[in-house]
Amino acid sequence: MEIKTKKIGKHTLVHLNGRLDITHSDEVEAKLADDVQSGEGDIIINLELISYISSSGIRIFVGMVRELDKQGRKLKLCCITPPVKKVFDVVELLDLFEVFETEQEATTSLSK
Repeated sequence: MEIKTKKIGKHTLVHLNGRLDITHSDEVEAKLADDVQSGEGDIIINLELISYISSSGIRIFVGMVRELDKQGRKLKLCCITPPVKKVFDVVELLDLFEVFETEQEATTSLSK
């Protein structure tokens, strides 16, 4: 699993690459927890290069939404591939997130 982060002002853009399953969930959760705890803006996660997501991956995002909400921040997802979107649809949790077709749309939605 490859995790790249980039600051956009006070916000954080995260690019994930690989399979987000039980094998990598602890690593991803630890890295994203750092961004949640130390950041101050919204977090965008680009899922364009995620080929598979398991329930452990979705659990990470649900936890992030809850924690960010307490801080008055948002988690935004973008570029969700059809196989990953199908998993979100099956568990009926997509409404929990702000979802954007493109990274540009997600970054444009950031409050200044």
